[in-house]
Amino acid sequence: MSSALWRGGLGVLMSLQAIAVQGEIVIDRTRVIYPVTARTVVVNLHNEADGPRLVQAWIDDGDAMAAPENSDVPFTITPPIARMNAGTGRALRIMHDQTPKQVADRESVYWLNVLAIRPSVEASDETNALQFAFRTRIKLFLRPAQLPGKVQDVVHALQWCLSRGDDVGLGVLNPTAYHVRLSCVGLTLGGVEHHSEDPPMVAPYATARVAIPELPSGDLSGPQLQFTTLDDDGATQHHQAQLQFVDCSSVKPYAAAPDA
Repeated sequence: MSSALWRGGLGVLMSLQAIAVQGEIVIDRTRVIYPVTARTVVVNLHNEADGPRLVQAWIDDGDAMAAPENSDVPFTITPPIARMNAGTGRALRIMHDQTPKQVADRESVYWLNVLAIRPSVEASDETNALQFAFRTRIKLFLRPAQLPGKVQDVVHALQWCLSRGDDVGLGVLNPTAYHVRLSCVGLTLGGVEHHSEDPPMVAPYATARVAIPELPSGDLSGPQLQFTTLDDDGATQHHQAQLQFVDCSSVKPYAAAPDA
């Protein structure tokens, strides 16, 4: 049933009439923090559509195209499939399956998927329907117990660097056990502001390159850095940081990080 709903939700019935499913199933948060010691974490959904919806929920480990039955993650969701009438709510219970392979020295990131489609309609030979599914996908952070440091202090531990020469670039090292979710980065060089509107999420004990288009290779005087991060509640926090002129690649090999 899970597989059928996934395929049915993402499939398209070619037709004359289009029925677009908007963001009608609302999740009560923009990210999920799962303390590894918790028996369960509850996420609430609300159907703000004008009619019933079929809802499927599952968790993946970063592959957005993986079907629910092919997602090998240490979590169970109850219920995985449900019908929600208009104006009603539904609680999703997420349970972590303790495994010996669990990484205990840093956070791990997964993704919670919520897929909503209209119930099937009988289409006559004269009238067909084009149905689209709408999927919401938010991050789920599995947080081991007794990680060093406090999550609210992580941003102050970040180490920023700016390379000179032909390969001008901005890098950031995260020496902590927590993920850092950058939401915007602004760099002022020679009195000119440059921005990265899609900066990366920096994984624990990793470095990342912050893509800022058209950085100058000449005047790098007076560097000033402002950036924002997203906290556990999804709220934006504003920060400033000092920069060092070094070869960023020498700080630590750049590691690919998921999108913020």
